[in-house]
Amino acid sequence: KYNPIINKIKMAHDPKLTAYVIELKTENRQVEKSNRNLFKNIIGELDDNLEDSYIFMEIAKKFIRKLDTPEMYSNDSTKKSMTAHQADIENENVNNNIHFHSLNFIIEGIVEGGRYGKRRKKRSIQDKQIESDVSEEDAITDNFYFLLYTPLSSDKSILLIQSYSDDSIDSVMKQFWEDFFKYPFLFKKPSIKRYIPENIIDGFKREATISSLTYATEMLASTLLQSPTESNEREFKVTVKIEPIGEGLTYNDSNTIQNIGNAILNSLRLNSFNKKKGTLKNNTTQKTSPFSLSEQDFQIKPAIMLGNYIEIQHNESDFDRIKTYCFGILENIKSEIYLINAIQER
Repeated sequence: KYNPIINKIKMAHDPKLTAYVIELKTENRQVEKSNRNLFKNIIGELDDNLEDSYIFMEIAKKFIRKLDTPEMYSNDSTKKSMTAHQADIENENVNNNIHFHSLNFIIEGIVEGGRYGKRRKKRSIQDKQIESDVSEEDAITDNFYFLLYTPLSSDKSILLIQSYSDDSIDSVMKQFWEDFFKYPFLFKKPSIKRYIPENIIDGFKREATISSLTYATEMLASTLLQSPTESNEREFKVTVKIEPIGEGLTYNDSNTIQNIGNAILNSLRLNSFNKKKGTLKNNTTQKTSPFSLSEQDFQIKPAIMLGNYIEIQHNESDFDRIKTYCFGILENIKSEIYLINAIQER
Protein backbone atom coordinates (compact mmCIF):
# COMPACT_ATOMS: atom_id res chain seq x y z
CA LYS A 1 0.00 0.00 0.00
CA TYR A 2 1.34 3.43 -0.97
CA ASN A 3 2.07 5.65 2.01
CA PRO A 4 3.20 9.21 1.09
CA ILE A 5 4.96 9.71 4.42
CA ILE A 6 6.95 6.48 4.15
CA ASN A 7 7.72 7.20 0.50
CA LYS A 8 9.09 10.63 1.40
CA ILE A 9 11.29 9.12 4.10
CA LYS A 10 12.69 6.60 1.63
CA MET A 11 13.54 9.33 -0.89
CA ALA A 12 15.42 11.26 1.80
CA HIS A 13 17.29 8.04 2.60
CA ASP A 14 18.66 7.41 -0.88
CA PRO A 15 22.00 5.56 -0.78
CA LYS A 16 25.09 7.20 -2.24
CA LEU A 17 28.77 6.30 -2.49
CA THR A 18 31.97 8.18 -1.77
CA ALA A 19 35.47 7.07 -2.77
CA TYR A 20 38.65 8.00 -0.92
CA VAL A 21 42.35 7.41 -1.51
CA ILE A 22 44.39 6.61 1.61
CA GLU A 23 48.08 7.50 1.26
CA LEU A 24 50.64 6.41 3.83
CA LYS A 25 52.87 8.99 5.53
CA THR A 26 56.21 7.83 6.95
CA GLU A 27 58.06 9.46 9.84
CA ASN A 28 61.20 9.75 7.68
CA ARG A 29 62.50 8.86 4.23
CA GLN A 30 64.40 5.82 5.46
CA VAL A 31 61.16 3.98 6.20
CA GLU A 32 59.90 1.76 3.39
CA LYS A 33 56.63 3.39 2.31
CA SER A 34 54.37 0.43 1.57
CA ASN A 35 51.29 -1.22 3.02
CA ARG A 36 53.32 -4.41 3.36
CA ASN A 37 55.87 -2.77 5.64
CA LEU A 38 53.16 -1.08 7.71
CA PHE A 39 51.12 -4.26 8.07
CA LYS A 40 54.12 -6.39 9.05
CA ASN A 41 54.89 -3.96 11.84
CA ILE A 42 51.26 -3.87 12.98
CA ILE A 43 51.09 -7.69 13.25
CA GLY A 44 54.59 -7.80 14.78
CA GLU A 45 56.11 -10.18 12.21
CA LEU A 46 59.01 -8.78 10.15
CA ASP A 47 60.14 -12.00 8.44
CA ASP A 48 60.94 -11.33 4.76
CA ASN A 49 59.50 -14.71 3.76
CA LEU A 50 55.94 -14.03 4.87
CA GLU A 51 53.29 -14.62 2.22
CA ASP A 52 51.24 -11.54 1.32
CA SER A 53 47.99 -13.45 1.80
CA TYR A 54 49.08 -14.37 5.34
CA ILE A 55 49.99 -10.75 6.16
CA PHE A 56 46.66 -9.56 4.83
CA MET A 57 44.59 -12.07 6.81
CA GLU A 58 46.45 -11.21 10.02
CA ILE A 59 45.64 -7.55 9.37
CA ALA A 60 41.99 -8.51 8.75
CA LYS A 61 41.89 -10.17 12.17
CA LYS A 62 43.40 -7.04 13.75
CA PHE A 63 40.72 -4.97 12.02
CA ILE A 64 37.88 -7.12 13.38
CA ARG A 65 39.29 -7.20 16.90
CA LYS A 66 39.51 -3.41 16.90
CA LEU A 67 36.01 -2.79 15.53
CA ASP A 68 33.95 -5.69 16.88
CA THR A 69 34.07 -4.71 20.55
CA PRO A 70 31.41 -4.18 23.23
CA GLU A 71 31.96 -0.43 22.92
CA MET A 72 31.19 1.32 19.64
CA TYR A 73 34.06 3.10 17.89
CA SER A 74 33.21 6.81 18.04
CA ASN A 75 34.18 10.21 16.70
CA ASP A 76 33.47 12.70 19.47
CA SER A 77 33.75 15.77 17.24
CA THR A 78 31.09 14.65 14.77
CA LYS A 79 29.14 12.50 17.26
CA LYS A 80 29.17 9.51 14.91
CA SER A 81 29.88 5.92 15.91
CA MET A 82 30.14 2.52 14.26
CA THR A 83 30.69 -1.12 15.04
CA ALA A 84 30.90 -4.53 13.38
CA HIS A 85 29.10 -7.80 14.11
CA GLN A 86 31.37 -10.63 13.08
CA ALA A 87 30.46 -14.14 14.17
CA ASP A 88 33.57 -16.07 13.10
CA ILE A 89 36.42 -14.74 10.97
CA GLU A 90 37.88 -18.23 10.46
CA ASN A 91 34.73 -19.96 9.22
CA GLU A 92 33.53 -19.09 5.70
CA ASN A 93 30.31 -21.06 6.25
CA VAL A 94 29.17 -18.61 8.92
CA ASN A 95 27.01 -15.76 7.64
CA ASN A 96 29.45 -12.98 8.52
CA ASN A 97 28.75 -9.33 7.79
CA ILE A 98 32.32 -8.58 6.71
CA HIS A 99 34.33 -10.59 4.19
CA PHE A 100 38.04 -10.82 3.45
CA HIS A 101 39.49 -11.47 0.00
CA SER A 102 43.08 -12.38 0.77
CA LEU A 103 44.17 -12.85 -2.86
CA ASN A 104 42.72 -9.48 -3.89
CA PHE A 105 43.59 -7.58 -0.69
CA ILE A 106 40.00 -6.48 -0.13
CA ILE A 107 38.01 -6.10 3.09
CA GLU A 108 34.32 -5.40 2.46
CA GLY A 109 30.96 -5.75 4.06
CA ILE A 110 28.39 -4.11 6.28
CA VAL A 111 29.01 -2.11 9.44
CA GLU A 112 26.43 -0.53 11.70
CA GLY A 113 26.70 3.11 12.64
CA GLY A 114 24.97 6.38 13.28
CA ARG A 115 24.71 9.58 15.29
CA TYR A 116 24.70 9.93 19.06
CA GLY A 117 25.08 12.68 21.65
CA LYS A 118 21.67 14.36 21.48
CA ARG A 119 18.74 13.87 23.80
CA ARG A 120 15.65 13.19 21.69
CA LYS A 121 12.34 11.46 21.59
CA LYS A 122 11.15 8.99 19.00
CA ARG A 123 7.48 8.76 18.17
CA SER A 124 5.49 6.49 15.89
CA ILE A 125 4.27 8.21 12.73
CA GLN A 126 1.27 5.90 12.77
CA ASP A 127 0.33 6.66 16.38
CA LYS A 128 1.81 9.79 17.95
CA GLN A 129 0.93 8.52 21.43
CA ILE A 130 3.62 5.83 21.14
CA GLU A 131 6.90 7.46 22.15
CA SER A 132 10.17 6.68 23.91
CA ASP A 133 13.28 8.58 24.95
CA VAL A 134 16.62 8.55 23.13
CA SER A 135 19.45 9.48 25.49
CA GLU A 136 22.78 11.12 24.65
CA GLU A 137 24.45 7.73 24.99
CA ASP A 138 22.16 6.11 22.41
CA ALA A 139 23.16 5.96 18.76
CA ILE A 140 20.45 5.89 16.11
CA THR A 141 22.02 3.39 13.74
CA ASP A 142 21.71 2.07 10.23
CA ASN A 143 23.65 -0.38 8.08
CA PHE A 144 26.37 0.91 5.76
CA TYR A 145 28.43 -0.92 3.15
CA PHE A 146 32.16 -0.28 2.78
CA LEU A 147 35.04 -1.68 0.74
CA LEU A 148 38.77 -1.26 1.37
CA TYR A 149 41.30 -2.27 -1.29
CA THR A 150 44.82 -2.23 0.10
CA PRO A 151 47.52 -3.71 -2.20
CA LEU A 152 50.56 -4.57 -0.15
CA SER A 153 53.13 -3.37 -2.70
CA SER A 154 51.67 0.15 -2.82
CA ASP A 155 51.51 3.05 -0.38
CA LYS A 156 47.95 3.86 -1.46
CA SER A 157 44.63 2.19 -0.68
CA ILE A 158 41.12 2.79 -2.00
CA LEU A 159 38.21 3.17 0.41
CA LEU A 160 34.57 3.11 -0.70
CA ILE A 161 31.91 4.14 1.82
CA GLN A 162 28.19 3.90 1.18
CA SER A 163 26.06 6.46 2.97
CA TYR A 164 22.61 8.04 2.60
CA SER A 165 21.45 11.44 1.46
CA ASP A 166 20.40 12.18 5.05
CA ASP A 167 23.09 10.33 7.00
CA SER A 168 26.67 9.07 6.72
CA ILE A 169 29.45 7.53 8.78
CA ASP A 170 32.27 8.87 6.59
CA SER A 171 33.82 10.92 9.40
CA VAL A 172 34.09 8.06 11.87
CA MET A 173 35.10 5.54 9.18
CA LYS A 174 37.93 7.82 8.02
CA GLN A 175 39.03 8.36 11.61
CA PHE A 176 39.14 4.58 12.12
CA TRP A 177 41.48 4.06 9.17
CA GLU A 178 43.58 7.08 10.15
CA ASP A 179 44.16 5.34 13.47
CA PHE A 180 44.69 1.94 11.87
CA PHE A 181 47.16 3.05 9.16
CA LYS A 182 49.77 4.45 11.53
CA TYR A 183 52.50 2.92 13.65
CA PRO A 184 54.67 4.57 16.33
CA PHE A 185 57.96 6.05 15.05
CA LEU A 186 57.47 4.65 11.53
CA PHE A 187 54.14 5.75 10.04
CA LYS A 188 52.24 8.94 10.79
CA LYS A 189 48.53 9.41 10.31
CA PRO A 190 47.82 8.89 6.56
CA SER A 191 46.13 11.37 4.29
CA ILE A 192 42.60 10.46 3.19
CA LYS A 193 41.33 12.42 0.21
CA ARG A 194 38.07 12.15 -1.67
CA TYR A 195 38.36 10.79 -5.21
CA ILE A 196 35.84 10.97 -8.03
CA PRO A 197 36.26 8.53 -10.96
CA GLU A 198 36.55 10.20 -14.34
CA ASN A 199 33.51 8.41 -15.78
CA ILE A 200 31.33 9.77 -12.95
CA ILE A 201 32.58 13.32 -13.59
CA ASP A 202 32.09 12.99 -17.36
CA GLY A 203 28.58 11.63 -16.93
CA PHE A 204 27.60 14.48 -14.64
CA LYS A 205 29.02 17.04 -17.08
CA ARG A 206 27.02 15.62 -19.97
CA GLU A 207 23.70 15.88 -18.16
CA ALA A 208 24.29 19.00 -16.07
CA THR A 209 23.88 22.74 -16.36
CA ILE A 210 25.22 25.46 -14.13
CA SER A 211 22.45 26.65 -11.85
CA SER A 212 24.47 29.26 -9.94
CA LEU A 213 27.87 30.89 -9.44
CA THR A 214 28.94 32.23 -6.06
CA TYR A 215 31.87 34.55 -5.35
CA ALA A 216 32.81 35.28 -1.73
CA THR A 217 35.56 37.08 0.16
CA GLU A 218 36.19 38.85 3.46
CA MET A 219 37.18 42.51 3.32
CA LEU A 220 37.51 45.53 5.57
CA ALA A 221 34.82 48.18 5.38
CA SER A 222 37.52 50.75 4.63
CA THR A 223 38.50 48.81 1.51
CA LEU A 224 34.93 48.68 0.28
CA LEU A 225 34.14 52.31 1.12
CA GLN A 226 37.59 53.61 0.16
CA SER A 227 37.53 55.82 3.28
CA PRO A 228 39.93 54.48 5.92
CA THR A 229 38.69 55.47 9.36
CA GLU A 230 38.85 53.75 12.72
CA SER A 231 35.14 52.93 12.62
CA ASN A 232 35.52 51.32 9.20
CA GLU A 233 38.10 48.72 10.27
CA ARG A 234 35.46 46.06 10.84
CA GLU A 235 35.63 43.09 8.45
CA PHE A 236 32.68 41.99 6.33
CA LYS A 237 31.93 38.91 4.29
CA VAL A 238 31.00 39.89 0.73
CA THR A 239 29.08 37.32 -1.33
CA VAL A 240 27.88 37.69 -4.90
CA LYS A 241 25.64 34.99 -6.35
CA ILE A 242 24.69 34.67 -10.02
CA GLU A 243 21.76 32.51 -11.11
CA PRO A 244 20.86 32.32 -14.81
CA ILE A 245 17.20 32.94 -15.57
CA GLY A 246 15.53 30.18 -17.55
CA GLU A 247 17.83 27.41 -18.76
CA GLY A 248 21.16 27.07 -16.98
CA LEU A 249 24.53 27.53 -18.59
CA THR A 250 26.18 24.39 -19.92
CA TYR A 251 29.17 23.15 -17.98
CA ASN A 252 31.46 23.55 -20.98
CA ASP A 253 30.53 27.20 -21.59
CA SER A 254 33.67 28.35 -19.81
CA ASN A 255 34.07 31.63 -21.70
CA THR A 256 30.71 32.89 -20.53
CA ILE A 257 31.47 31.90 -16.96
CA GLN A 258 34.86 33.60 -16.94
CA ASN A 259 33.49 36.76 -18.56
CA ILE A 260 30.73 36.99 -15.97
CA GLY A 261 33.24 36.52 -13.16
CA ASN A 262 35.61 39.16 -14.53
CA ALA A 263 32.75 41.61 -14.99
CA ILE A 264 31.77 41.16 -11.35
CA LEU A 265 35.30 41.72 -10.12
CA ASN A 266 35.76 44.82 -12.25
CA SER A 267 32.39 46.38 -11.44
CA LEU A 268 32.92 46.02 -7.70
CA ARG A 269 36.55 47.26 -7.91
CA LEU A 270 37.74 44.28 -5.90
CA ASN A 271 41.11 42.74 -6.72
CA SER A 272 39.93 39.20 -6.14
CA PHE A 273 37.44 36.97 -4.43
CA ASN A 274 39.16 34.18 -2.55
CA LYS A 275 36.24 31.77 -2.88
CA LYS A 276 34.80 31.05 -6.30
CA LYS A 277 32.24 28.26 -6.47
CA GLY A 278 29.48 27.09 -8.74
CA THR A 279 26.62 24.65 -8.51
CA LEU A 280 25.80 22.10 -11.19
CA LYS A 281 22.37 20.54 -11.50
CA ASN A 282 21.87 17.20 -13.20
CA ASN A 283 18.82 17.79 -15.38
CA THR A 284 17.82 14.12 -15.31
CA THR A 285 18.02 13.47 -11.56
CA GLN A 286 17.72 17.11 -10.39
CA LYS A 287 20.66 16.45 -8.05
CA THR A 288 23.18 19.27 -7.53
CA SER A 289 26.94 19.23 -7.07
CA PRO A 290 29.36 22.02 -6.15
CA PHE A 291 32.52 22.79 -8.13
CA SER A 292 35.36 25.26 -7.69
CA LEU A 293 35.85 27.97 -10.31
CA SER A 294 39.31 29.03 -11.40
CA GLU A 295 40.96 30.36 -14.53
CA GLN A 296 42.47 26.95 -15.26
CA ASP A 297 39.73 24.43 -14.68
CA PHE A 298 36.60 23.48 -12.75
CA GLN A 299 37.10 20.97 -9.98
CA ILE A 300 33.79 19.13 -9.85
CA LYS A 301 33.02 16.53 -7.19
CA PRO A 302 29.55 15.13 -7.83
CA ALA A 303 27.97 12.71 -5.41
CA ILE A 304 27.66 9.13 -6.67
CA MET A 305 23.93 8.58 -6.19
CA LEU A 306 23.60 4.82 -6.38
CA GLY A 307 20.00 4.96 -7.57
CA ASN A 308 21.33 6.27 -10.90
CA TYR A 309 23.27 3.06 -11.47
CA ILE A 310 21.49 0.22 -9.66
CA GLU A 311 18.00 -0.69 -8.54
CA ILE A 312 17.22 0.56 -5.04
CA GLN A 313 14.36 -1.13 -3.17
CA HIS A 314 15.13 0.33 0.28
CA ASN A 315 15.59 -3.07 1.88
CA GLU A 316 18.43 -5.49 2.67
CA SER A 317 18.60 -6.71 -0.94
CA ASP A 318 20.11 -3.35 -1.91
CA PHE A 319 23.43 -4.32 -0.32
CA ASP A 320 24.01 -7.15 -2.80
CA ARG A 321 23.65 -4.71 -5.70
CA ILE A 322 25.74 -2.07 -3.93
CA LYS A 323 28.50 -4.65 -3.43
CA THR A 324 28.46 -5.60 -7.12
CA TYR A 325 28.58 -1.94 -8.14
CA CYS A 326 31.47 -1.22 -5.76
CA PHE A 327 33.56 -4.07 -7.16
CA GLY A 328 32.96 -2.67 -10.63
CA ILE A 329 33.81 0.95 -9.84
CA LEU A 330 36.85 -0.22 -7.88
CA GLU A 331 38.36 -1.47 -11.15
CA ASN A 332 37.86 1.97 -12.74
CA ILE A 333 39.52 3.72 -9.82
CA LYS A 334 42.42 1.25 -9.71
CA SER A 335 43.21 1.92 -13.37
CA GLU A 336 43.32 5.66 -12.68
CA ILE A 337 45.06 5.75 -9.31
CA TYR A 338 47.78 3.19 -9.79
CA LEU A 339 48.53 4.13 -13.39
CA ILE A 340 49.12 7.72 -12.28
CA ASN A 341 51.35 6.54 -9.44
CA ALA A 342 53.40 4.34 -11.75
CA ILE A 343 54.04 7.26 -14.13
CA GLN A 344 55.08 9.53 -11.26
CA GLU A 345 57.42 6.94 -9.77
CA ARG A 346 59.19 6.43 -13.08
